[in-house]
Amino acid sequence: MGRLFYSAEELLKRPLFPGMRDPTHLYYHFRPARPANLLVTRDPLSKELNLAAGTYGQLTVQPYTVCLHISKHSFDSARNIQPPGTECVVALPGHDLVEETWFTSLPIPRGICEGDLGGLTPLPSREVGVPGIAECPVNLECRAELVIDWYTHYAVFLRVVGGSVDEEYLARERLEVIQSYPTYEVDDQTNAFGGAIERLGVNGELLECPGFPVGAKQGGQAGAAAWVEDLRAEGYLSDAEAARMIGWLQEWRAAIEAGEGKERERTRRQLTRALELAAWEEWDELRTHLG
Repeated sequence: MGRLFYSAEELLKRPLFPGMRDPTHLYYHFRPARPANLLVTRDPLSKELNLAAGTYGQLTVQPYTVCLHISKHSFDSARNIQPPGTECVVALPGHDLVEETWFTSLPIPRGICEGDLGGLTPLPSREVGVPGIAECPVNLECRAELVIDWYTHYAVFLRVVGGSVDEEYLARERLEVIQSYPTYEVDDQTNAFGGAIERLGVNGELLECPGFPVGAKQGGQAGAAAWVEDLRAEGYLSDAEAARMIGWLQEWRAAIEAGEGKERERTRRQLTRALELAAWEEWDELRTHLG
């Protein structure tokens, strides 16, 4: 990968980049500030631990799943994370571990653990055979459920089966906790050995994420029905409007269970549009849509 900008001449020629099998695989995208993580895996042959810096994103809450993208230039991690069922730990480093995170991107020979060079301490896991990192306040114990070959990278879908959190963080305010993890990936740089080096940045001012009415009062673990009930109780929706949204939700779930493709698609469009308008707080348009 190595860079995100390509000249107009390069784009018009549709060049082949490392890992791409077809010129049309070139794609355009914005890269958001993704939280940095340290991925801990175990070499299937030597059984030595390997640490690699990367970024992760949350997929679902119940069950709790996250997704990693691993460059094929990150040879050790790409090898160690396969096949599905492989165990690993996603450790979340704070801004005090930037130097140690940098160590994990050095071209270290196979069989030598980057954590040893960085002075990091293994933390025994409870649910998987791979340890976390004691210096990281959060360690997510995971098993790989799906690994997709995505041209230059592997997209790795992980189910979180356990974890550890530094207890001092449990009493902190949400914003204070977020500010403990201001590091994020800026881009990749390809070094002289063909490895992908993650470059980290530091966030500036962090803003509060919007709460109710954009989401349910109970937070991310609450379902759509709970959110609709909150909106009805606070007067954003009438009883009839809330009942209609709940009805669409029930119809959609019933169509999924019955395998009814056309009915599922119809209710999915209706329900998705209603939830979009509620998230955008477009109440007049929402009422028109529900009517």
